[in-house]
Amino acid sequence: MLAVGTSAWAGTTFQGYSTTVGKLNGNGYTAYQTKVGAGTAADLRSGTVGADYVVDARLQAAAGTGGWARDVGDNDTRQLWNSVQKGASARVQFSNDWNTAVDVQVSGTWRSN
Repeated sequence: MLAVGTSAWAGTTFQGYSTTVGKLNGNGYTAYQTKVGAGTAADLRSGTVGADYVVDARLQAAAGTGGWARDVGDNDTRQLWNSVQKGASARVQFSNDWNTAVDVQVSGTWRSN
């Protein structure tokens, strides 16, 4: 399932994502979900991270973010702890290293909880 659009999904449902993380410390993003609970970690399940690279991931919202989960690779599962409030629209932000010289395609599923 391709993550497109700006409408927010309920945060308890896993949603597919597929995004390109730009080279040289670039970013990529999922579509938004509505945060169901405050103080709950988002669940990230990576499927593929292109060409044996790894990326960093965090939950991001207009007000509140989370710490980075480092070195997310293929078939990885992570909890993204955050300070995003209940009812906020949140998404996963992916980033790669400053010296990653190519765009990296990432895909999988996630839910904001």
